[in-house]
Amino acid sequence: MKFLTSAASVLLMANVTFGANLAARKQAARDTIRARNALRRSSTLKSTSDVKVINGTAAVESSNWSGAAITGSGITEVSGTFTVPTPSVPSGGSSSTEYCGAAWVGIDGYSNSDLIQTGVLWCIEDGEYDYEAWYEYLPASLVDYSGISVSAGSSVTVTATKTGTNSGVTTLKSGGTTVTHTFSDESSDLPGTSAEWIVEDFLSGDSEVPFADFGSVTFTGATAVVDGDTVTAGGDSAVIIYLEEDDTVLTSTTVSGSTVTVTYE
Repeated sequence: MKFLTSAASVLLMANVTFGANLAARKQAARDTIRARNALRRSSTLKSTSDVKVINGTAAVESSNWSGAAITGSGITEVSGTFTVPTPSVPSGGSSSTEYCGAAWVGIDGYSNSDLIQTGVLWCIEDGEYDYEAWYEYLPASLVDYSGISVSAGSSVTVTATKTGTNSGVTTLKSGGTTVTHTFSDESSDLPGTSAEWIVEDFLSGDSEVPFADFGSVTFTGATAVVDGDTVTAGGDSAVIIYLEEDDTVLTSTTVSGSTVTVTYE
């Protein structure tokens, strides 16, 4: 019995040590991903081409945005709800490479360099996942909300509101928690000329990060306030944006009423 007890104790200690080391390795991987995320930022629409028509809907090409936008004037709010996807390594990719993406709603940025936005980013590297809920007002970098956490499967409702020439509010709701951030007296204006529902291959430094396969992201309740009236993405002649890198189209988008679905091809 003594021998068995001692053996059991050794085995227990070994298991505890192994578990602690595994937890430490996982935490170190998360910390590495989180540190890299701190260097990341969103960007405005890049490399658009001439407007095309896809299935009867106007569409433009981008190297980093995919989704839909409505354009015009007098836009003061945009909202949408989506489920955070589980990212995966794209076909032909390496598990040791970090792949990321982000889903968000925003005002401006489609035809100018101004943008207020809020959403969720995701990354995968060596089987480790990271998810961050964030807000941003260009030209500043994105900032993580405090007091909220999201993960794959989380239902997230996001709203960006223009409250003045260079001020606004972002709101993110998930799991019964609501977080907000107020911007005021910012260095850049918000003309209020576009509203977007986007999945983005965002920037790290001056180039896009390797883009994760996100499956699909569906924005429901995709609405905007234009000149005081609430409109839907599909009811206000949204422009489809498809992401193309190295002559390969990576996404497709469908818009119907207040639903915008972005799919990784």
